[in-house]
Parts: sequence; C-alpha cells; structure tokens
Amino acid sequence: MKNTHMTHKELVEQVSANLFKQSGKIESQRSWLAMRNYLEQLDCEQLKLMLKKNA
Repeated sequence: MKNTHMTHKELVEQVSANLFKQSGKIESQRSWLAMRNYLEQLDCEQLKLMLKKNA
C-alpha cells in the first residue's frame, strides 16, 4: 500500500476502515464518530504509522 501520497482525509478513511475490519462491528454511531474525531486530530505521520502497524 502506498500511503505516502495520501491526503489527510484519505488516511483517516483508511485507518477507520482498517479499525472497522478488525473489530467487525461498530458499537454505536456515537463511538464511531468519537473515533473519527480522534483520527481527524492526528497528523498524517501518525495516521501512516497506524496503517503501517495494521498492515
């Protein structure tokens, strides 16, 4: 996966999709939004590191 040229929004989408795949479900819309808000606050390097760890 080439995540070096992904935008911040694309990285947030990819990380949240990976987290969803790992858990297999979303506990609630509220928890999903909280997780997305947290990911939005991370910088691109932190998001890339999360993708790398989950690869």
